[in-house]
Amino acid sequence: MNNFNRTAFSLALVGLSMGSGSIKAQFLGGRRLKDDEDGPKEQFMVYGSLDYSKITTPSSSSSTVSSAPLGVGYFINNNDLIGVNYAYSQNAVDHNVIYKQNEAGIWYSPSVMLGKYFVLIAQVDAHYVWGQQLTATAESMENFSGYRLRAYPLIGIVLGGGWALKFKFAELSMLQTKTKQEGWTKSYVAGISGSTFGVGISKNFDFRKKSKTDDN
Repeated sequence: MNNFNRTAFSLALVGLSMGSGSIKAQFLGGRRLKDDEDGPKEQFMVYGSLDYSKITTPSSSSSTVSSAPLGVGYFINNNDLIGVNYAYSQNAVDHNVIYKQNEAGIWYSPSVMLGKYFVLIAQVDAHYVWGQQLTATAESMENFSGYRLRAYPLIGIVLGGGWALKFKFAELSMLQTKTKQEGWTKSYVAGISGSTFGVGISKNFDFRKKSKTDDN
């Protein structure tokens, strides 16, 4: 529990630093939209992506299917979202599944506009994780569970009509899982690399009732 508290505190600091970093971006030409400006306040956003890769050799093949978090968020103002998301990944060797993982949780995301079409975004996730993995004896699959804490920046490109492309280019995360047979297993990701780069798409939906003055 002490390790969890230390890690949670560290990632909380990262989230705050990312938020302060986005505020500092105002001095680089970015700005936060005011509540009385035209923006996505009180709109809903749906986002996600799906990835598939396969490696084939003369003797074997392996494949990976994964979804970056598929999420739904709500704009509490013109710059900040809160929401829930879900992610899934699966690894297979010679068409036999050896690992599959689910994770679901909550997230928070502040943003800063960089001109008219670009957005600097930070996101912090807190996820419960569960799944199955092949045992060391390769005789059966065993269940595992745990949690993931993650913080990462994105660059958004506004496409119009509520659509946007999101480019993730770095990550700081901690995944901790356990099985009945083994204790806790921890893995960390920090920095910029091919494994921390990703591309997704999002769409905003406005369910607010328009007033008559808006229709004119």
